[in-house]
Amino acid sequence: MNEFVDWLGGLPTAVLFLGLMVFGLAVAAGLTWLSARVIEDDVRTRTSSSVIAVVGVVAGIYAVLIGFVIVNEWQNFNDAQAHVSSESAALSTAYFDAATLPEPARTNIRNALAAYDRSVLCVEMPLLGDHRGPVLATARALQGVFEATANSSNLVQASPLYSSVVDQIGQVATARRARINAASSQVPNLLLVVILSTSLALVAVAGVLDTQHRRWHLVLLTVITILVSVNLALVITLDRPFGGAATVSDAPLREGIPSSLLRCAP
Repeated sequence: MNEFVDWLGGLPTAVLFLGLMVFGLAVAAGLTWLSARVIEDDVRTRTSSSVIAVVGVVAGIYAVLIGFVIVNEWQNFNDAQAHVSSESAALSTAYFDAATLPEPARTNIRNALAAYDRSVLCVEMPLLGDHRGPVLATARALQGVFEATANSSNLVQASPLYSSVVDQIGQVATARRARINAASSQVPNLLLVVILSTSLALVAVAGVLDTQHRRWHLVLLTVITILVSVNLALVITLDRPFGGAATVSDAPLREGIPSSLLRCAP
């Protein structure tokens, strides 16, 4: 299920919404046609009040589920953006603090930080859009930062900001781990199945509803189907904080380190 959701999330937002809407309208039309052929008119009239009650119950369950999922996904998106900002702040601070160190430690540490930042921007961040885990090249770049810092440990007495560089690099590693966790957090398959089943149930029950006016019935069913399609599209796109419609910005990672050092290889 998650693989199918990832494939849907890779579609343009407009295409995803239109596809879900067309599919939903086709299902609604099919269920309406089937109910008209299977259920007699007098039966639909007599059970109209019961169907209205069922519609209310299904709509309530659907609203709770969708609200719960969207709120959690939006929180995850905000957390992912916060982790990127924290990683950027630690990188920038370490880069500026390293400028106070004597050579060759200054150049070695700053070059290692720039190489790590470039690997995050050019390699790891794009792959996180597909819920992929940590990238080996970026992990090696981070290891290079630690090695460059460790090779300059003799400066701990020579520069009062050396300890700050070490602390900030540790925060970079922590923020990176949190960013990757936020990218790999997906809606569970069982919850996706429940949401899809509830969506279909809501459209199906609305299709059986006897409004005593065919044109009004079609308008009501179309509106419900469009709302369901919008909600499903929102769930799918927000499930990918690094690749959906609302994408985590990498702009913070481009601050603090000169842009000339962050150019991606063609």
